Amino acid sequence: MKCFPAILMAFLFALGDCTLAQSGPSPVLPDLEQSFEALSSTPTRTVTLKNNLEFESEGGHLQGIQRYGDATLFMSGSAESKSYLVAANLKREQTMAINGLMNSPFRHAGGFQVFDHYLAVGIEDNQKRNVSVVQIYDLNSRRPWSNPVYSVKRTGDYQRVTAGAVGLTAYRQKIWLLVANWDSKNLDIYTCPEAEFFRGTGDFTLEFSIDTDTEARSSWSDTEWYSYQNINLFTDQKEQLYLIGTTKINDGKQVADLYQLILENSPARIRKLSSKFFYPGKTVDFKAAAGLVVTADGYLELLAAPYQLEGETRIEVFSQSQRPAN
Repeated sequence: MKCFPAILMAFLFALGDCTLAQSGPSPVLPDLEQSFEALSSTPTRTVTLKNNLEFESEGGHLQGIQRYGDATLFMSGSAESKSYLVAANLKREQTMAINGLMNSPFRHAGGFQVFDHYLAVGIEDNQKRNVSVVQIYDLNSRRPWSNPVYSVKRTGDYQRVTAGAVGLTAYRQKIWLLVANWDSKNLDIYTCPEAEFFRGTGDFTLEFSIDTDTEARSSWSDTEWYSYQNINLFTDQKEQLYLIGTTKINDGKQVADLYQLILENSPARIRKLSSKFFYPGKTVDFKAAAGLVVTADGYLELLAAPYQLEGETRIEVFSQSQRPAN
């Protein structure tokens, strides 16, 4: 798309700094494995999102997608000069704002997750690949993008400390933050006491790291670990902790993989439970933006988008065919 002058660009990016319609916490699914298996492999709903906002998109693409409440859709993206979030109204099928997050070198906003009224996203220098920051924004704030409530800074070796995919959930009186680095080779897991997190007084501490290359895979449903573009973190009423990764693999298949995060019997490890293929329309690509959400009425959904935000952008929803039994 075209580049607008700096003054108009600033105006467009500022439009999103306003109070969003508040949404309550998503319900906890009775059985995440059942919900995952019940996802339709073909789209159950398609939204053609209209966009009249011009912005700088050169040098980047869409990376993550999440829904907040019934009507608000977010998509993360990167460009040569800054990272951003697209905010859209699903009922109107219209983009509402393009919210600037950070300037270069923090130009790449990766896969992200909305939990309760918080949005957690990793923003990295995707050129030097030796620094990133995970920003957690309060969606109930009047100016959420101007003042993140938490920032987790990461510096270190090339590709080791990037933050291309981020997950966030509550589990056992803690808030769990998963950060996947370049090609999702390593998973760093941070925690913060839940009560302190919601008061805005907590700190995130690195709890453990998982090198996916060294994971024992004999108990996995299959032995493949892919370069996931998005990884979402969930719990269920069985009090299990799960992660779901989405990507497109080499043969062009669009895939979502379900893993259990096992904390007992240190060190922590992951176990692959299931792999599911999806068949979106021609423009939609899990290598770009694909993410999972729990709806207010207790269903699991997968959302997906193309690489770029256009004048008309196809958003597809893959819904759970039936609610699992309690």
